[in-house]
Amino acid sequence: MQTSVSDALNKIIGLPLTKTTRHDVVQYLHFGKTHYRTPQGLVLDVGELTLTLNCPWQLLLPNGDSIKHDEVFMRRREAGLPTPKFDWKVPGANLRDQRLQELVNAGGTMSPQSFELTENNGFILSFEYGAKLIVTPDPAKEFDVYWQVFSNTGDGYTVSVAKDGAEAF
Repeated sequence: MQTSVSDALNKIIGLPLTKTTRHDVVQYLHFGKTHYRTPQGLVLDVGELTLTLNCPWQLLLPNGDSIKHDEVFMRRREAGLPTPKFDWKVPGANLRDQRLQELVNAGGTMSPQSFELTENNGFILSFEYGAKLIVTPDPAKEFDVYWQVFSNTGDGYTVSVAKDGAEAF
């Protein structure tokens, strides 16, 4: 089923960024709030919608700082001497995890207000207080999915975006 990139991004407009998670280099940005019950009965707080990023991106902050996708390979900032062994795959061990967690924990609402489509199925997502998420897929790198928006509410909404455009499942 074909859908547009705009349709997928319109779904998250106005929903606050409530959580960030990561698996390897893939970043998950959770917007809105809902709960998910695992088959084992565990209740998880998740976003109503999740934006999955599997391509280069950076979050430009109003103060001029930026959080970049490649910070996942950098050691987190620690007081005192750093731990001798660094494994970027461990949740929270890298600079990207640390900085995104600090951003979400800082309080205040961070809701996307608009977006602009860019080349190679990329986009710029503008947040209400001046932050901008810039997603720049690299067409030279063949991935099954560059980015994706999916629902955690049980309605089955999923849109995946790759080199050839968006597809709903």
